[in-house]
Amino acid sequence: RGGRAASKMRREAAWCVLAACLCLVGACEASANVKWGQDREHLFVTVGPDCSSEYSSSFLEDYLRVKCRGADGSDYGMDLQLREDIVPVDSTCKMVKNEMFCTLAKRLPHMFDRLARDANALGGSIKRDWRRWKAEDEEEEMPDPYEGVSEDIVRRLTSKQLEELVWDKQTKLVVADLSHSWCTSSVRAKQLFIAAATKLSSPSVIFVRVDSKEHPNVARHYDIGCGLQQHVYLIRRGGGLDKLKKVDSEEIVVPSQESELISAIRSRFEAKLVHITTEKELEEFKKSFKVVALGVLKPSWGASVQSMPEYEALVKAATITRGLVAVGYSDAPLAGYSGNALKLFKSGREEDQDLSLVPDGAALARMIGAEAFPTMSVYDYGLRETFDRIAMPIIQVFGQERDFLKMAEQVARKFRGRLGMVRMAPHHYYMLEDFGKEKGEVPAVGITDSFHWNSMKYSHPGDMTFESVQKTVEQYLAGTLAPTFKSERPPHPDDYQRGKIKKVVKNTLHSVIGEGASEDTLIMVFRPWMHSLRKSQDIFKKVAEAFTQVDNVTVASLDVSSNFFDKEIWRGMREMEEDPCVYLCPKGGGSCHKYYGDISQKEIFQFAAKHSHHIKSQWEDKVKPQLKEMKRRDQVLKEEAGKDSARRAVEYAESVLEFNRKIEFADEVEIAAGVSKRVAVRGDEDREPPMDNERVVVHYTGTLAKSGKKFDSSRDKGKPFKFTMGIGQVIPCWEKGVKSMTAGERARLTCHYEQAYGEAGMPPTIPEKSELHFDIELISHGPINMHDEM
Repeated sequence: RGGRAASKMRREAAWCVLAACLCLVGACEASANVKWGQDREHLFVTVGPDCSSEYSSSFLEDYLRVKCRGADGSDYGMDLQLREDIVPVDSTCKMVKNEMFCTLAKRLPHMFDRLARDANALGGSIKRDWRRWKAEDEEEEMPDPYEGVSEDIVRRLTSKQLEELVWDKQTKLVVADLSHSWCTSSVRAKQLFIAAATKLSSPSVIFVRVDSKEHPNVARHYDIGCGLQQHVYLIRRGGGLDKLKKVDSEEIVVPSQESELISAIRSRFEAKLVHITTEKELEEFKKSFKVVALGVLKPSWGASVQSMPEYEALVKAATITRGLVAVGYSDAPLAGYSGNALKLFKSGREEDQDLSLVPDGAALARMIGAEAFPTMSVYDYGLRETFDRIAMPIIQVFGQERDFLKMAEQVARKFRGRLGMVRMAPHHYYMLEDFGKEKGEVPAVGITDSFHWNSMKYSHPGDMTFESVQKTVEQYLAGTLAPTFKSERPPHPDDYQRGKIKKVVKNTLHSVIGEGASEDTLIMVFRPWMHSLRKSQDIFKKVAEAFTQVDNVTVASLDVSSNFFDKEIWRGMREMEEDPCVYLCPKGGGSCHKYYGDISQKEIFQFAAKHSHHIKSQWEDKVKPQLKEMKRRDQVLKEEAGKDSARRAVEYAESVLEFNRKIEFADEVEIAAGVSKRVAVRGDEDREPPMDNERVVVHYTGTLAKSGKKFDSSRDKGKPFKFTMGIGQVIPCWEKGVKSMTAGERARLTCHYEQAYGEAGMPPTIPEKSELHFDIELISHGPINMHDEM
């Protein structure tokens, strides 16, 4: 991306030695006035010295270039190679008070550990701009799970070393973990990867680790993200980073169990499509896997097997079903087989009926892959991954009655190889919402293109008979069945009043967008787990109140986890967006305008006024007076809150005195080096302490041991803190200290700086080399509910 301009920019960047510098008339200064801040989705970079209005900026995935003319008439310029990739089209620079201020959209939402790729860029003088450090919870550096793992088991490589290894003649297969070191979703996957490497690593099958944070070209080439699904990459000769060379790489979704990952990797050791030439090879091949498919090919005179479309289809089908079904072919007269046919073997025995050897590789993969499953499968997460891999549409059946399940099996046999059938357990009936049904509407049948959360869904509308369901499936296969869109139950019209946020669902969406829209609508589109949702909702409530008296304008919200997410309408919103998105949809139809930037009350007002003439024309007469009244009311509430805060401060001081009195007489127990504990309130000693991978809920107050100054408290926020034990989400002192507690226990942890925030501390709240005290109450702990996590 970027073409000649990108190449020219990179060549010109040589005068900055591929790092960063600030130049005045060609002479580089040793220290540049560069400050930076960030939130999870953006970098905020301020560049000095004073500039006039003449400026320019340009971006690449990992570069920022700015130029400006100073007040003294001199030309200034800066090239900065960024730590990680940005999205150039969503990044901007502008002049703010004679400084260049740039907002850069991060490719992946998370907190950067520094701004520049080179830690010593500008002589290490780049400063943090704490005014623009907007994250609620800064991510901690996680411990490296590869620390202590032998290089003989997992090699730690650079991107260049990976390329060289792939092309080494001795290398048969490279199995790579390319995840970002900061990605908490990859912790479990790394553990499984190390376990698989321990058992499978050999001189010809080499397991490697390349950190995409340190090597952005790897992240770019393989499109490495940080989602709930993590991948392992298998790279063969020709499958490296050089796109001019033949690519032969494959990604595997990391399953939940170690044995499943080992099986998936081991199945990739041999050729995708096995060539069978002798009777002995055929007998061994039949028994090589639980399900085996053999293509019998007979090319026309003078033609090669490789030129046959059926051979190409077998190669594609073998690639898709790898690890699920063993696929081979034979062009020799073996076992009396003749003509073009597809033989199927299960547990070494030949099935009575051949499969059709169709020239469509994807269709052939579905036919072959279906044979690895029973007629009707029982739903689990691993099953959905496999069905999605072979691109098999699924019939989902909800119900327990014997006659209903008997009918469903009859349908499954009828369409075997074209659709899979999955029986849903009662605790999975929440998925009925995907088909526009209530949780208790059983028995029910639905068809889905895949198990992807936003795939198209089709509900069976008729009777629960074989003929009726068969007709629905045939309509689906013909492409004539109308989809069913997931939608919450519409709220009662009386539930909405002006000055409040109007709840919109899929089935009422036509009232706020398109031709059915009677007003301009400012709408926030969100999912409940989004990072800044609470803050954004508070801002939106104030915006809605400010527009109470404005005619022809509605302020609304839409939850696209509980309602169908139409990416054609909500353009610019990513499927795994970290923060809510705001749109202004005009009255009577037309495309919705998307707001880009940090959600703040001022910026949303400006955006709304820009795209709605109703808001702009009524600003002075209706919005301003309302804002003035809101300000007066907030002042009254602030004064009352101050009085309440003083009361709570007294109560807090009393509770601290009581807590300190108890721990003063408690024994101090050393939990680990640099971690000690005094117990104020004992917990339930009949219960086990928290274990790794459990969800832990605590209340805490953190203070500096030296001064007693409080720097953080969940009690002040009025909400307990939750984290997952054993994956590096919290400081080492917490990992070790909380593991020594039982539910109901309240204790003070003393943390040496090496077990907390290290020598650097966490300015400005925690100075360098700070010993810390934590008043921690363990409220609860237990297994993580994956549905709640989603």
